[in-house]
Amino acid sequence: MQSESENTDPFKELRWSDLQDWAGGKATAKGIKYQEEERVKELRRTREGSLVARVEGTKEYFTEISMENGKLSSICTCPVGHDCKHGVAAVLEYLELTEQGEEVPVISEEDPSVARARQGYTEAETPVRGAEEFSARALREYLEQLTKKELIEILVAFAEKDALLGRYLRDRQSLAAEDVEEIIGEVYSELDELLEETEYSDYESYEIDVPDFLDVQVGLESLLDSGHPDELLDIGKELMDRYEKIAGYDEEGEIGTKISFCMDVVFKALSRSSLPAHEKMLYMLEIELRDNYNILDEPTFWEEDFTPEEWTRFAEVLKVKLQEADRAENALYSPPWQRDYAVDRLIDALGKAGLFEEVIPICEREAEKTGNYARLVNVLLDSGQKEKAEEWIYRGIKETREDKPGTARQLWQILLEIKEKEEDWLFVAALEAEEFFRAPDMAGYLGMQKAARNAGKWHEVREAALRYLKTGELPARQIQASHVKNKEEKEEEASILPGILPKTGLLDIGSLKKIKSPVLDLLIKIAIQEEDPEEVIHWYEELKKSEEAERYWYSISENEIANAVKEKYPEIALEIWKKLAERLVSETKVSSYEEASAYIRKIKETLETSGKKEEWEAYLSEIKEVNRRKRRLLEILDGLGADRIIGE
Repeated sequence: MQSESENTDPFKELRWSDLQDWAGGKATAKGIKYQEEERVKELRRTREGSLVARVEGTKEYFTEISMENGKLSSICTCPVGHDCKHGVAAVLEYLELTEQGEEVPVISEEDPSVARARQGYTEAETPVRGAEEFSARALREYLEQLTKKELIEILVAFAEKDALLGRYLRDRQSLAAEDVEEIIGEVYSELDELLEETEYSDYESYEIDVPDFLDVQVGLESLLDSGHPDELLDIGKELMDRYEKIAGYDEEGEIGTKISFCMDVVFKALSRSSLPAHEKMLYMLEIELRDNYNILDEPTFWEEDFTPEEWTRFAEVLKVKLQEADRAENALYSPPWQRDYAVDRLIDALGKAGLFEEVIPICEREAEKTGNYARLVNVLLDSGQKEKAEEWIYRGIKETREDKPGTARQLWQILLEIKEKEEDWLFVAALEAEEFFRAPDMAGYLGMQKAARNAGKWHEVREAALRYLKTGELPARQIQASHVKNKEEKEEEASILPGILPKTGLLDIGSLKKIKSPVLDLLIKIAIQEEDPEEVIHWYEELKKSEEAERYWYSISENEIANAVKEKYPEIALEIWKKLAERLVSETKVSSYEEASAYIRKIKETLETSGKKEEWEAYLSEIKEVNRRKRRLLEILDGLGADRIIGE
């Protein structure tokens, strides 16, 4: 029996404006191009009704697109991560196949492509595991059927065609003759040449011709495969040290990526090396500490099955290294992020060694020494010591909110999560309100809204928040008045909204600065979120009259304003879309024309829906006449077509 999701197909009802509202004009235009170029591969549909596809872009990406209550959303393995051109292309491919009457295969949630799409973006994309294993197995079965002579002929033929394979086989030949030093020397010579070339070339030419480290990688692989893993370890350190010298030239991270591939070979060598386990761990850690530019992939080394004794030995050595750093005798472990990372590894090692009693004292010392209170708090929570964790949260916030506001914010977030789990919504609302009145933004407003609603206090809290944004009147004036009357009262013992919300013990009255009111951009965003078109229009008109309007346009989307008011005030929405479209057209770039088409399509849809087809045709004719020399724009305008992607 088919499920409801299989019987109904909300994708068929999509309009072009739905795609543009979802992904934006630019991504929609690029998605159209991708679909036309047939980049969408292996399109499937899940039983739950989402679309999954492999899309060929700069790399191979996997995307999943869902619809809920008529709203599109997607995730993707590309750097954008969601609601991107790859998702648009997949939707358009699906609709084209549907219109042609072709059936799209249905897959289960366990399918490898679904798992791959939901993995999200990783810098080093990997093939779907199932497909990779199948391909390797089939190839092995084929090769096992060949004779030795046939295999030799294949290898020789490919070595002549493929320079890298030829280099690999020549290296193996040399290594068979025990010329290990020769291969190592070649690797270092290649490194010298590549890195010297990079350091002294200007950025323009470097960007066009990035040095290729494949020969280095092949040399490392040949050493490893011929049984010389120990020799690779010094090369690995040298690679990381040399990259440090030229990282400033590698603005796009392309050289770092190539070196990362070489280091993957070094990590394999580390696992096979003759070093004792604790020295392997120390080597891996020190390589990670050298990775100041985050070029390495997450190593699987730490997932290996070491014994408690091996973890204990590593922990003892690491303690000595950190003590040396305290005495300024070990520069690698001294900088803040390196020390924090090393301590994290130490705590992990102690846990795996079963030495849990040492962990909390170390975390306490490090919190006082480096200000890493969050780690201590998390360790205390994991060990079930919630009260002690909260004591350290309060201490940490008060110690760090001046000099390390990021740390204070992290601790505040942990406290918030504790109180949310306890469902102490009044306290959560008080925490959120303190943060909102200290630094008002939309995220803070929404967090405060959720908590205050759960506490049954949203009406009062909302009234105070909007009064603050409109007039600049702080509820803390009452607090400050009471503070002046009672000099002994600590500001932390006051409430942000006396009589409405409780005291948190964290209120920093000094951080509540008077804002320049009204805060027009935030008032508009709140009105949009609350679906109040009258308020949107009111504050939008105030914004246009403001002497400081220019600074607000960076933080608010006029398209969102138009979308919010289009039903009740279509003339204002049309005015906004026309302005946005004409501004983009004036840039005389194809990408801008494509983005402008999204707004022009909205104009078309709005006018035709309200029975003003003649007005639309007149507007379209006017655009074409004014821009009659812009051939590419005219082509895009001619392709606007119907509102529905699939015709009715």
